[in-house]
Amino acid sequence: MKYLTLKSMPHFLFTLFLFSSQLWSMASKPNPDPNAPPPPVWVSYVPLLFMVFIFYFLLIRPQSKQRREKQNMLSNLKKGDNIVTQGGMYATIVNVGPNFFEIKLNEETKVKIQKSAVVEVVSEV
Repeated sequence: MKYLTLKSMPHFLFTLFLFSSQLWSMASKPNPDPNAPPPPVWVSYVPLLFMVFIFYFLLIRPQSKQRREKQNMLSNLKKGDNIVTQGGMYATIVNVGPNFFEIKLNEETKVKIQKSAVVEVVSEV
């Protein structure tokens, strides 16, 4: 028996949306009055608005939250903080510049990296 999990949720919602629209179209009865006016124009925009709503809450909002958290982390870094770079190197910040950090990899090696290359702050190197 297959259970609904968070990983299968987008596929489930897509399938539900796809088949529910087909079911609603099959369930609608033909208009008994051929002279009746067509449905309002806004009705055709409802599925598009629904998709925009789903994209916002599943893609755009979480990504902007992550970007905001990373920007906050980068702005709070200071001299002496221990970091991990995108390359996986553990280092200590020696100097903070406007767009870069000067980091110390070991006692002899100092390197300049861009601020965006910092992935995370760690407690100890």
